[in-house]
Amino acid sequence: MNSTMITLYELHWSHYCEKIRLALNYMGLPWQAVGIDAFRKEPLRVQPLPDGLPTHTVPAIHDAANDRFVMDSTPILHYLAVQYPAAPALFPADPLERAEVQRRLLEFDSGLAIAMRRLGYTQVILECPGLLTELFLGRYANGLFAWRGMRRIAGHVIGLMLCKRFDFHRSRELGLYESTIAYLQELAGQMHGLAYVVGQQLSAADLTLAAMLRGFLIVPCIAERPDLQHLFAWARALRLRCGGETVSRYEQAVIDVRSRRLPVAGSCVRRAARCHLRRPATGELASNDQRPIWDRGMWLMPWHYLVTLRRGTVRQALAVAPVA
Repeated sequence: MNSTMITLYELHWSHYCEKIRLALNYMGLPWQAVGIDAFRKEPLRVQPLPDGLPTHTVPAIHDAANDRFVMDSTPILHYLAVQYPAAPALFPADPLERAEVQRRLLEFDSGLAIAMRRLGYTQVILECPGLLTELFLGRYANGLFAWRGMRRIAGHVIGLMLCKRFDFHRSRELGLYESTIAYLQELAGQMHGLAYVVGQQLSAADLTLAAMLRGFLIVPCIAERPDLQHLFAWARALRLRCGGETVSRYEQAVIDVRSRRLPVAGSCVRRAARCHLRRPATGELASNDQRPIWDRGMWLMPWHYLVTLRRGTVRQALAVAPVA
């Protein structure tokens, strides 16, 4: 292994991991990716847990040049910026702009990314739950979960567990679709005619936003909105500029499913938003929304997964059309 190589431990579909891939490419640093098991996280558990993190998480990097191990996406960005000052900067030199970049980083990580995860995973559950088996269990049981029937059953089990951990079934009750659309509309207005989120140069805020916006591309009632197209185009161009994928693996899986049947669309205009995407946060660590899986609330999850999550959804060609 190259003594100057940075090793990125990742779940490839994670947008927090994509954020670091974009940053490493943008900075021109030598790196390699190591995929880890989503459940065991074996390469990570031998490392001490950083302050403020409840569990080992990805992305994580090991910098062989300094024998340093850093976990969580925004602390990684700060580490890279300090350790490699000769590379293209991730944070502006101006103190006010630097503070604004940090504020937007936390806003995107703690608000936008959480909404994207809830809505994106929900879309996968509704349209191609077998993809969850591929993502989470692809390394298990010598290919047993690649069998068609087993793949679908396991996908629903994983989907149910994710629904419990992240409360996917409460998204419509909370007006998450509406609050997300309102936030993205405001953001699109702010970004109209601008090349960067803050100031006149690319920063960590741009890389973070570009990564987090990708997940909404599989959510029809958001991805199809005409007033958001220039925002998605900006993010796509920035990802390509920094060596990102044209189409991610999960995007392609959804595209393949939609080539055979209409996408699942849900109403996004019937409830007032009761949640806000901007979450107050300080320091470098984003807030999270994970909940325990194995508690008494799990008894109700089959109902929420099979009924509540699907309530108000139909298959139709255009999600922006009124839902029947």
